[in-house]
Amino acid sequence: MRSMKLYFNAEEVALKKGSYKLNFADVESLNKSEAGTTIREIIREGIVKISVTDIVDDAGVKKYRDYKALDSLTVKYYDPSALAFVEFTGYLTNFNCDLMKADVDDSNGYTNKTIWQVSFDIAAY
Repeated sequence: MRSMKLYFNAEEVALKKGSYKLNFADVESLNKSEAGTTIREIIREGIVKISVTDIVDDAGVKKYRDYKALDSLTVKYYDPSALAFVEFTGYLTNFNCDLMKADVDDSNGYTNKTIWQVSFDIAAY
């Protein structure tokens, strides 16, 4: 599906079992006139935040953590309002990693079949 594609620094992020959600926020100023009327001024419109959820193995967690360690990354996503891919500079924040499954293989507790659900937000600069 074309619209599910997401790119970090021109590399496709394979969301095989995951998804992302777009949130467009406005920076606004609300004031009251002398007559008591609310005056809304939009300072910046449509600031995107992308919330990502994915189910990955240990290597997938490491890859997302490596992206989080970067000061910034170029993000490209499909914007349904523009009917095209849009690019912006952002960073990963609110990183969460939840253990879903771990098959223990030996008495030391080592596992090679660990499945994680990761979630994070991509915020624009």
